[in-house]
Amino acid sequence: MYAIRNYTNTKCELEMAKTRLNLLMDRKEKLYCKYFPITPKLKDINVEGGIKNNDKMADYVHELHEIDIGTGKSLAEEITHEQANINTLQAYLDTMTDSLSKMTGIEYQLFYEIVYKGVRITKAVENIANVNDVEPQTIWKNHYRKIKSYIKKIKKFSNIQ
Repeated sequence: MYAIRNYTNTKCELEMAKTRLNLLMDRKEKLYCKYFPITPKLKDINVEGGIKNNDKMADYVHELHEIDIGTGKSLAEEITHEQANINTLQAYLDTMTDSLSKMTGIEYQLFYEIVYKGVRITKAVENIANVNDVEPQTIWKNHYRKIKSYIKKIKKFSNIQ
């Protein structure tokens, strides 16, 4: 069984992914500036056809897609992976907040305990039963089954990564 991530950890994970994407985009920009500087150097005019024919765009694309030994991915693959990771985490957070906004009362408390605080489902049912002076069986029968579908949506995102 996969654990449901809590909201705060997922939010922190999303911020780290955004920071990593910014660093990767900076690396890509530095690479671009390496081949296409803002102020190009003056070239000597060589009438005989020159010593070599350089295609800067081909070199840039080659270096952009060159696989890094440390990560096992090229810069372009890392950027694509990080963007997909950000989209997944954002969808996960959106699902959490959307589900929580649709609930009230004990369902709200139970969902908040499970998803936002990261408490296991059984322990959350016991906590909510103690707080509201209700039997845990009542919460399982009447309230947990109402939020079960929302929890399954959340678990779907936990299985992805």
